Parts: sequence; structure tokens; C-alpha cells
Amino acid sequence: MLEVMNRLAGMNCHYIRHSFDYFLDKMSGQGIRNIELWGASPHFYVPDCGAEEASRVRRKIRERELNLICFTPEQVTYPVNIAARESTLRRRSADYYLKAVRLCGELGTEQMLLTPGWGYLDEPKAETWKRSAEAIGEIARQAEREGVTILLEHLTPASSNLINCAEDLNRMCRDVPSPALKAMADTVQVQVAGEEIEEYFDVLGENLRHIHIADGTPGGHLALGDGAIPLRQMLSGIVRRGYSGFLTMEIADRRYFAEPEEADRKSLQWILRYTGEEETGWKEPLIRRTDW
Repeated sequence: MLEVMNRLAGMNCHYIRHSFDYFLDKMSGQGIRNIELWGASPHFYVPDCGAEEASRVRRKIRERELNLICFTPEQVTYPVNIAARESTLRRRSADYYLKAVRLCGELGTEQMLLTPGWGYLDEPKAETWKRSAEAIGEIARQAEREGVTILLEHLTPASSNLINCAEDLNRMCRDVPSPALKAMADTVQVQVAGEEIEEYFDVLGENLRHIHIADGTPGGHLALGDGAIPLRQMLSGIVRRGYSGFLTMEIADRRYFAEPEEADRKSLQWILRYTGEEETGWKEPLIRRTDW
């Protein structure tokens, strides 16, 4: 089970009321080796940042001996929608992602997360799907040139009416046949869809390259153990399938904004109990570097 710990990553969603340096220090202090960067203001918002700022962020990460495993520009809360019917919004959204892909090199990561956008409920889904696929294709071609892998994420129906389940992900990967386009799974979305995590391995095969792990009721992105999702069963399935990618703890609920490190601590303790590792205590790293 130690391999699970090696593949665990932290994320800065619930650190949004703290500085980026605070987030990095807490990751390093807790012994978390890998991080996924949520690209949102004020930490790192794509429209406000260029190569110089990306290089500065990269130095901060490396100074703490952390590994940036994925860049996830914000794309649900902000006015970004690659499937929009409005051509101006759709073009601006695609340009946002194209810039994000280019920034990956300066940030020091070869993976970027992408969501499909959404369409109006009073228009044919086929039209929205076509617009989304065209934009994803353009972004994937840019990713091919930059040596970046695009990780396509499914969303709950509350966020998108396009890709909500494993088969939706598989269909979009077929419709956009780019070697740079792969898929990912999120334990919350899996539960909301009423599916099992192992279905994603069955349907997506080698295209499944990344996983977000979080608890929920079933929605929400809670600290591990704070919800009702059968995470132990899910993690067992992930391990059983020999998954070798990263597991990012995507904790995003506002209840954790004041003390985000406590949510990480709770989640790490849950993981440690699952893997059978001894907890070292809050004052010491929960994951010791000597274990890697």
C-alpha cells in the first residue's frame, strides 16, 4: 500500500484564503511530495500570468522539493465555456486553455486538466457536443506541440450536461482522436453518476491517467472520512487494477477555508489507516520522505 502514499498529491483549492507560499509550506511540512496546482486567483490565474510568473511559481515549488504533477486552470466557476453557443465566449475560452497549455512548460508539468464546458438545456445536445469536441481538438493539438497530456474530466450534471459518466468520457476520446487526450476520474463524480470506479478502468482502459479522490454526500468535495462515499471500496478497486497514476486529494468545500491544513491532516490520517502505516503525529510529517 505504500505505493498509494507515493502517488498521493495535495491541491490548493481549500487554501484560497491563504497565500500560495502558505499552501506550499503546509504540503512540505506534512510530507506530501506531489501537488496539483489549481489555477485560480489569487494563486495563479491564467489571464493574469505569463511565463515570468509561471517560472517564479515553479521555483517556489522546487525550492520545497515538491513535484507538480498537474496544472488545473479554474474552469467551472470562472466565465470559461468551450461549448458555448456564443462565438465570442467560445473563442475566449479556447484561448484561455491554449495559453494554459503553453504555461505548463514554464510551470514544470506535463499534464493539464480540462473540462468539456456545457450547453443550454433548451438546445440539442448534439450541437453542444460538436462545439465542445472541436474546441477540445484544438486544445489537444496545441498540447501535442507542447508535449502536454490533456486530462479530460467528467462533471456532475449540476456543472455540465455533456460528460457525466465513463461512457461519455470514452465517447469524447473517440471523437477527438489525439494522442495528447486522455481521461481522468473523480470519486465524487463517480458516486453521483451511480457508477463504480472499476467501470472506468473497464471502459477507458489505458486512457485513464489520473484520479481525484474526495469524499461527499455524495456531492461536494470533502476531506476523506467527512462524507458517505465508499472510499475504502473505491481505493481497493484502484489498487486492485494496478493503477500507477497520481491520486489528488481535491478538497474544495468552504468549511475548510479557515484551517485547510486540518482537512489535509484528516485525509492523510484516513489514508494512513487504510494503508496500515503508523501515524507520526501532527508536529511531524505524516508521510516521511525516507519512506519513498
